[in-house]
Amino acid sequence: MKNQLKSNESERRGVAKTKDYQHLHNQVTARPGSSERLDSLRDETLDEIGLFELRRALSMSQTDVAEGLAISQAAVSQLERSQDLKLSTLRRYLARLGAQLQLVAVFDQDYEEHKVEFTVGDG
Repeated sequence: MKNQLKSNESERRGVAKTKDYQHLHNQVTARPGSSERLDSLRDETLDEIGLFELRRALSMSQTDVAEGLAISQAAVSQLERSQDLKLSTLRRYLARLGAQLQLVAVFDQDYEEHKVEFTVGDG
């Protein structure tokens, strides 16, 4: 009864009903060029993924990471929000997630991109 009242109230105020994800997905993917646009957006998103998103994608909690690094959960939270990390800290964090840190310097010369992999410290 309570849900019916909320529904009627929403309709009177002109609030649109929600649609399920599959319906919206089908509408978006039916548009011409949608596959290319979605692929591009997916690539951009992966290029900009933060530490928080990376950890969550691996189904790890801040506590899981903290235990492996012998630091507090609050310290992991602070690390994930940091805008300026030491490479050694980032290397340890990524190792805890099962990844290896690789750095690539990109040089633009004569409109041609040159990538150079390098290590800092003992790698």
